[in-house]
Amino acid sequence: MFTLPLSSVIIFTMRKRLLIFIILIILAAIVAYKIIVHIKSKDSLLTVSGRVEATEIELAARVSGRLESVLIEDGMIVKKGASVALIEDQELQSKRREIVARIDELKEKIHAAGLDLDYTSSSVDHSIDEAEKTLSVAEARLKQAEANRENAERDFKRYANLLEKEVISKQKYESIKLSYELSREELNVAMREVERAKVFVMRSKDSKKLVRAKESELLALTKSVNQLKESLHQVDINIGYTKVSAPSDGVILKKVSEPGEVVAPGGVIGIMINPEDIHIRTYVPEKYIGKISLNMQADVFNDAYPDKPFGGNVCYISDKAEFTPKEVQSYEERVKQVFAVKICFPQKEDSASKNKTPYEVFKKGMPVDVRFGIKTR
Repeated sequence: MFTLPLSSVIIFTMRKRLLIFIILIILAAIVAYKIIVHIKSKDSLLTVSGRVEATEIELAARVSGRLESVLIEDGMIVKKGASVALIEDQELQSKRREIVARIDELKEKIHAAGLDLDYTSSSVDHSIDEAEKTLSVAEARLKQAEANRENAERDFKRYANLLEKEVISKQKYESIKLSYELSREELNVAMREVERAKVFVMRSKDSKKLVRAKESELLALTKSVNQLKESLHQVDINIGYTKVSAPSDGVILKKVSEPGEVVAPGGVIGIMINPEDIHIRTYVPEKYIGKISLNMQADVFNDAYPDKPFGGNVCYISDKAEFTPKEVQSYEERVKQVFAVKICFPQKEDSASKNKTPYEVFKKGMPVDVRFGIKTR
């Protein structure tokens, strides 16, 4: 059997180890090169930190009262119109019954006042008509009495002349004189009757004021009923407000109040957000803000999916610079002034896709990194 010398075996082993060492160095150089290229590529794009935000919706009471029940919990998904809380409404219901009773009472008064107005109006019209007819009769009698007096006066003067001439007897003269005096008295009586009839007509017409007063009373009662109806409508609205409902679909961020607590108008019961309203707020250094534009694409990274960025678009750029917030950290050198930038996500996602959507991954307050496709050097 052939065997190699010991020196040859040692040389062979050393050469083999050297070859493996060289191969490892080459592989390490390749890996290092790729890492450096990746880092340089990453560092060559503007990357800033941001935070997930969403518009908070306060679920607040519109009427005061004690909370009968609170139907939400932190993290609960609610639909638009769903009941969030119920406020005790016994006081409002009692007020409603009181108003309804007052309306019914006033309606009865209005009915009685209407009948009284009709009767009074009819009586006044009848009195005026009767007074005017009485006046017409009195005026006719006055004319007749004036005519009789004129005739009697002519006869009296004629018979007075005849008596002076002794053509007629004293007895005949006295009879004519008496007729004349009676005609004058009848005229005075007729004149007094006309005056009384005129006063009667005037008083009857003044009774119209009573009708107008009763009309005003009826109008005031009607206005009172209308005001009570408006109050009843407002009470019904407030009773509807005792059921606090979600204004839109969303997720309960925080439950603020508990059953039994007394809330005032505007008192917050819970806070919710609309998941589809989630967006990213970040701050861009002043020297790069000129390269950022609306609708510009940006990639958003988070710790849960570091290798799967979510694509968004710039939907807001502040027109005023501000000092760098303390919680904002940046890969770039910190500067004193920055501009707020808002990143929004598409509202419609592909329902057939199995990938997570931004609205499923991002939570309000979560820190993220935002990378813009602009060179920093």
